[in-house]
Amino acid sequence: MIPAILFTAFLASCQDADPPKTQQISVEQRESAIESAMELINSRRTVEALAITSTLIKKDSASAESQEIHALALISEGGRLQSVGDFNHAREKQLEALQAYIIACGQSTTPGLLQLSTAQLAHMLKENSTAIEYYQLAHENVPEDSRAAFFLGQILMLDKNWKEAKVWISESLKRDQSQPPAILSLSLIEAELGNSEVALELATKGCQIQPNDPKLRFIQARVLRLTGYPNQAIEILHRLPRVMREDKLFKDELEACETQTKVKK
Repeated sequence: MIPAILFTAFLASCQDADPPKTQQISVEQRESAIESAMELINSRRTVEALAITSTLIKKDSASAESQEIHALALISEGGRLQSVGDFNHAREKQLEALQAYIIACGQSTTPGLLQLSTAQLAHMLKENSTAIEYYQLAHENVPEDSRAAFFLGQILMLDKNWKEAKVWISESLKRDQSQPPAILSLSLIEAELGNSEVALELATKGCQIQPNDPKLRFIQARVLRLTGYPNQAIEILHRLPRVMREDKLFKDELEACETQTKVKK
């Protein structure tokens, strides 16, 4: 690997030598820069990696590959900043990474998986309008992948847009019928829409596939409460791991179940 400082200086010297309108780098130079940056990212030397990719995109801004490695370096540097408690600058780097991904998507001839990465980063940053746009594009451009539809459905569920969420979770299940998180998500949606019988069947089906997943069992408990079985829901909640029982979400769900049992009496 070319040392990071030398490689950055090499790219910068190329930039200085070329006329502004003809600045280009060869395929070999691009690949070498990307390889060096990736090695630095994997070694957690994110400042050095970012020095390489920042110089690279000045010379090679029209390359999807260069924009993508720049995004990865920015994400890694954002992670480093988060680890030392510098959350504001971390978010700045993550937002810069999102813009680099968006540029890469526009330049790529096969942008499907890049669109998925763009959507996931936007989702993480709570930039939901961007996430929705790119999940939809990824769903269209990667026809065998169930993830984009599933994650889009999750955004809509959090917004309590149950009818639209059902459309996208169902789309995800068309591509992968045996994914328990999607089955339990659809179960919860059906329960919220008042379709109790379907909701219960789906909850049972999903938990049979993956019976020891406490997160799925938590959703099953909520489905049971929503469909009128709070006592069974409480039994499931009490069997969940202690770390989950200490969470506010768990406590709120248990309280809702207990309130419903009192109303029934």
